[in-house]
Amino acid sequence: MSSEDYKFSVKTILEATGGVLAQGDPQASFAGVSTDSRSIRSGELFFALKGEKFDGSQFIAEAAKKGGTGGVVEKEIPGILAETIPVIKVRDTLQALGDLASFWRERHPIPLVAITGSNGKTTTKEMLAGILGESYKVLKNPGNFNNLIGLPLSLLKLNSQDQVAVLEMGMNRKGEIRRLTQIAKPDLAILTNISPVHLEGLKSLKGIMEAKGELLDVMEAQGRLILNADDPRVVELSERFRGAKTSFGITSLAHWVATDISTRGDGGVSFRLNGPIGKTSISLSIMGRHQVYNALAASAAASHLAVGLKEIKRGLGAFQPPPMRMELIILGQGIKIINDVYNANPKSVESALSTLEEVTEGRKIAVLGDMWELGAYAPQAHTEAGRLVKEKGVALLFLLGEFSRYVAQGATDAGMNPKAIFIGKDHQGLSHQLARSLKKGDCVLIKGSRIMKMEKVIEDLRNQL
Repeated sequence: MSSEDYKFSVKTILEATGGVLAQGDPQASFAGVSTDSRSIRSGELFFALKGEKFDGSQFIAEAAKKGGTGGVVEKEIPGILAETIPVIKVRDTLQALGDLASFWRERHPIPLVAITGSNGKTTTKEMLAGILGESYKVLKNPGNFNNLIGLPLSLLKLNSQDQVAVLEMGMNRKGEIRRLTQIAKPDLAILTNISPVHLEGLKSLKGIMEAKGELLDVMEAQGRLILNADDPRVVELSERFRGAKTSFGITSLAHWVATDISTRGDGGVSFRLNGPIGKTSISLSIMGRHQVYNALAASAAASHLAVGLKEIKRGLGAFQPPPMRMELIILGQGIKIINDVYNANPKSVESALSTLEEVTEGRKIAVLGDMWELGAYAPQAHTEAGRLVKEKGVALLFLLGEFSRYVAQGATDAGMNPKAIFIGKDHQGLSHQLARSLKKGDCVLIKGSRIMKMEKVIEDLRNQL
C-alpha cells in the first residue's frame, strides 16, 4: 500500500464537500476519517456529526487531544483550538461525509456490489466477500456499518489495492437507500427479500417496497440487479429496473436454483447449486434452510464478477456465520443453543422457528425478546409469532419484553398449554428459570431485536450449565 492511499488533503475535502477552510494550514492532509472522538486515531480528520441528542462539535477539542489533526464542523468553534489544526466549515456534516465518500469512490472505480433487503444482508455480504476473496482483494463494510455513517466510513477505506467492494445497505426511513446508492454508485445490486421491518418509520409494506426501490431508481441502467424470484414483492419491484437482471430461487424458475436441500446433523445445510455456469454440491456451516437464499444470491453475484464454480464452492464451504446470527453453541449435557440474537423482525423470527422445527432430537424451546420498530403493527406481529411457536412444535416458551403478553396470547390461542409459557421480568430471572427447566439434549432458540440484548441470557446460561 502506498503512503498516499489513506491521505485526504484539505484541498480534497474542500473540493468534495464544498466547504470553506475556517482555520489552519491549507496544505495539510489527513491519514483517515473518524466520527468518534473516543476512538479517533492519530492523523485522522474528525467529522463533528450532529444528531437529535448530540453535537459532535463539542468533542473536537477531545479529538485533537487524542491525535486528530483536523475537523469538519457546521458552526464556528470558539478559540479553544486557536490555530492548532485545520477546521473546515460545511453546511451539513453528515452530507459532507457522504459527499467525500462519493468523491473517493469515483477515484476508485472498481466493481461494487450493493446488498439490501429486509433480511439476510449481512450473511449474504459475508458469503459473497468470502467467495470473491478466492480471486480478489475485497473491501466490505465491517459488522453493520450499513447506514449513512457506516457506509461512507467503509468507502473511505478504499485504497489502490482493493479490486472489488461488497457493501450492505440498511435503512429505517424513506430516502436513506437513495442517498446510499448515490454515494456508493453500485455496479451490481442484490435485493434479498421484502418483509415487515422498520414499520415504525415506513408505516406499511408498500412503504418498505418504495424505500428499497430507491436503489433501482438511482442505479445506472448499465448495472445489474440480482433478485429473489421467490419473493413476489421483489419481483414486482424489479419490473421498474431498466438494466439487466439475474434471478435466484428455490420454488420459482430462476437463473440460479437450489435443489435437494437437506439439513445435516451438525447443524449445517446442504444443497445442489444449479446455475448458468454449471452445477455443484454445496455444504454450508450455518443453520437454517433460509440461508440457501443468501448462498444463491452470493453465487449469482460472484459469477458476474468472473468467478468460477470451483471458487464459489470453496468460498461457501469455508463460510462461517457472523456472531449472533444462527450460531450453534453446545453447552453442558449436549444442550444446543441457536444464537440468533443480533436482531429480529417477523420474517426472521419465522425463519428461526422453522429452523428450530427441523431439529430432530431433544425438546424444542424458544426464548424470544421483543421485535422493535414495528409501530402499530407490533401487537399483531407478536401475536402471530406466538401462533407460529405452537405451529412449529415448541415445547417451552420463554418471553421477555413489553410485547410478551401478545406472544403468549397467540401461543395459547393456538393451543399451547399456558403452563409451558414463562414471561420474565429481566434477563437474569428469565435465564434462571430457563436453566432450571432444561434437560439433556434440549435445543434452545434465543432471538430478539438488538435493543433487547438477548445475548445476556446466553451469558447467564454459560455460567449456570
